[in-house]
Amino acid sequence: MTKERDYFFDNLKAVLIFLVVLGHFLLPIHGDNPLVVVKRLIYIFHMPLFVFVSGYFAKKIYKNGQYNFKKILYLIKAYVLFVIAIQIVYAICGFEDFVEINFFSQSGAPWYLFAMIVWYLTIPLIRRCRPLPVIIVNIGLALVAGYFKNVGDFLCLSRILVFGPFFYIGYYMEQPVLEKALRPSYRRLVVPAAASICAVVLLFGGKMKDELGMVYENIPYHELDHMMEGPFVRFSLMGAAFLISWAIMFFVPREKTKLSFIGQNTMPIYMLHRILRDVLMFAGIYDYLGEWGWFTLFVLICLSISVIYILVNPKVVENVNNILALHKFKGMSKKQLRT
Repeated sequence: MTKERDYFFDNLKAVLIFLVVLGHFLLPIHGDNPLVVVKRLIYIFHMPLFVFVSGYFAKKIYKNGQYNFKKILYLIKAYVLFVIAIQIVYAICGFEDFVEINFFSQSGAPWYLFAMIVWYLTIPLIRRCRPLPVIIVNIGLALVAGYFKNVGDFLCLSRILVFGPFFYIGYYMEQPVLEKALRPSYRRLVVPAAASICAVVLLFGGKMKDELGMVYENIPYHELDHMMEGPFVRFSLMGAAFLISWAIMFFVPREKTKLSFIGQNTMPIYMLHRILRDVLMFAGIYDYLGEWGWFTLFVLICLSISVIYILVNPKVVENVNNILALHKFKGMSKKQLRT
């Protein structure tokens, strides 16, 4: 009997990939623009939750004593092609020479693919360990890493350590435990707490530039005004990411929706939207967007939705999957996409 697909995670991944796209379109906006705070809020939780979902589905990587090396090779190929594609855009636009390409140090979107490779490779080592010690050790590593200036973009080490706890929480999470965590009784506590955190970030995020920047800029503790506050700041941000992520899951539909198809095909969106963003950035679009205030957010939301709609087109998905040597995508008609 074929196991019914879990549309909850498809819908959740669709929401997350939208936040990834929107976050990347917001990323070039700096300074005193009010949208900087919105960007910081998104970056607190969207990748931790994405990493959690990746960990949840990583259980099949090593099963019955056999390792799924095809998945690792697929990620390696995707990572290499992603880095090359971004560097080509940078070279064409005159921002960097192609020869400056560096596969071992990434601060942009490809880091996630590299980190996934590393996390997958650790599964045989931790799969029989008790969850709590593994998670505690990884949290400790994430907090200690901030003291070392060299733990940064090289080998994506900072993000591997900081986001690692979310991957392992997802890996050890079983369906019954997740169902219990999403009970209405928890919702009454978690959602208000998460909403309060979001309100604080939106109201005071402008004064916490360096602190919130630790999430996505990989800045070490020595760049803070008070270095010794670093572990507390990072741990607080990890806690905020945990609560906001938990709260979001209460609102995700469990049945098949129009979002489900998007959630099933996030890789083409993840890889190609960043290239489109770079093209628009080098074309000078942000010279105008930066002056539009909150209307810019509306424009970028519409742009993000449009980009996702284009990149989730069956032909685009099929071509990307063929390039990455995935199973061929079974095309769907526009009528099917609307159902």
